[in-house]
Amino acid sequence: TSFCTYCMLGFHHIRSRARAAEGLEPFPSRNALKRYLDYLMYAVGVLSPLALLPQIGSIYLNHATEGVSIETWLLLCLFNLLWINYGIVHGDKPIIISHSLFAVFNVIIVAGVLMY
Repeated sequence: TSFCTYCMLGFHHIRSRARAAEGLEPFPSRNALKRYLDYLMYAVGVLSPLALLPQIGSIYLNHATEGVSIETWLLLCLFNLLWINYGIVHGDKPIIISHSLFAVFNVIIVAGVLMY
């Protein structure tokens, strides 16, 4: 089966995973650009959940929950749990770190909406 067929069917990620499993690169990579990207993604995994802090501050400091949909945040919690599971299965630490932090912050937001 050609790679294009996999792309059309949406299986390109599965196929790229299979190719990667045949010869995984060491971490950190020997290639300087890939090594930089590896470390950058760890930083992104830790820093990107911090984007939720203004929402958390608004809920807890101002008790402002208008326009905050609890259903949306509950779905985001569920999706984060699925991503954490995916990261664990594939041994992908940036995904595990990032979505664990997102899950914690999403639960904090849901709790704040329920309280106020």
